[in-house]
Amino acid sequence: MSKVLSALLVASLMLIADAAFADDWNLVKNVKRLERVAPDYPQDKPIDAKFLEVLDLTEKTRKEGDLYQEAKKIAKMPTLNQSKYMDSFLYYMLARSATMSTPLAESDFWLSQLKTYDRSPHLLAAGLLHLKQLPKNSPDAWTDTQALVDWIKAQKPDMKVRAPEYSGNIILGYKPRVDFAEGDYPRIYSLARYKMAVAAPEGFRDDDTYVSLLGQIKDGHEDILSEMAEIFRKNGKREEASNALYQVALLRENAKDFQHAKTLLDEAVRLNGKSEEAKKERDRIKLELTYQSLQPQETAPAASAPQEGDAKQ
Repeated sequence: MSKVLSALLVASLMLIADAAFADDWNLVKNVKRLERVAPDYPQDKPIDAKFLEVLDLTEKTRKEGDLYQEAKKIAKMPTLNQSKYMDSFLYYMLARSATMSTPLAESDFWLSQLKTYDRSPHLLAAGLLHLKQLPKNSPDAWTDTQALVDWIKAQKPDMKVRAPEYSGNIILGYKPRVDFAEGDYPRIYSLARYKMAVAAPEGFRDDDTYVSLLGQIKDGHEDILSEMAEIFRKNGKREEASNALYQVALLRENAKDFQHAKTLLDEAVRLNGKSEEAKKERDRIKLELTYQSLQPQETAPAASAPQEGDAKQ
């Protein structure tokens, strides 16, 4: 009898859940709170009021299973795209999509929509959340990381950006924050502060930092390695700065630019006197430069005397 009652209870709960409307998403509250991070303009326009009305009515009239698909329709409405709330709505939906059965495909959709708002303060957080859904060290992860770095470099240093923020713990794992209606105000930083931070600012994880993004695409790129070295140097990370300079020196050595490579290695050793690999490489280059100095100098061939008849008549 107990098994029958349990089965009936489960069936009843499933029916109730299916019939329930999706009023627990708090679409309007979440979107308004996110928009407060960096509003496009202070006072709502008629289109903004209409946008919030659409969200409210959608949540009141759609079941849980239908709301998500309805949200995709909202995202594609050209008129609603003129509202200042649209980019905040797109980010909120991207974060919610992480809980779905195919999170990467859904994240792709929301991120592609959000990218049309090139100055949105949510773009950095969205890009970082999307990267976490890609297989580490995959070609797609490398490509997306490069694109995100390029976007960061193209923005002004005083641009405001949001942290992605996470909930959970190291045992159960971390999930992106999806409740912005309650709790702490969403964290915001200037892009300049984000770019110069080695330790992850609050709301970011260690692999969310700019220098970590650079580290994922540094191989063979002198400009990126040099930028990393400067960031580490300014943060007092002498060992990390030394290692970055060492890698730049190897690239210069491969290009036969031995003098420049030696200068870089001198600085690498100065920053980290315990770096035996930098010392050994510097000694190899010193030997190469010594060999070059012992080679006889090529003399330019002497100009031959003009022959009779060569002069113009």
